[in-house]
Amino acid sequence: MKSPDDKATDLSRRSQLLKGLAELAVLSAMRDGPQYGLSIVDRLNDEAGLDVAEGSIYPLLHRLEKAGSVRSEWLIVEEGARPRKYYELTEDGHSELAAATAQWSRISHSLTGFLRRKVPHDSE
Repeated sequence: MKSPDDKATDLSRRSQLLKGLAELAVLSAMRDGPQYGLSIVDRLNDEAGLDVAEGSIYPLLHRLEKAGSVRSEWLIVEEGARPRKYYELTEDGHSELAAATAQWSRISHSLTGFLRRKVPHDSE
């Protein structure tokens, strides 16, 4: 059984990994078309298996918008519903997504090979 300190360490480690992957995941979610913030959170949690808090997405979306990778627009998609701010990739955002995806593929392939390598003490 893990101690509370071990659980805190696991959560911290996972949090640091997710921070590095969040931008790629958010950009990828918008590849399918305009999304509002909560729908992005739901997709990342449900489809990507990430544990993303709603409050962590909006600063990231704002940063991506400021960088020119994303644009936003307030829309009412259902009659009588409240407006929601929808985010979509710009041309630069599509390019950023492609570059980040290629980089992630290279890194994950190399790291997976490294982590699975056979070392002498593994067979003991």
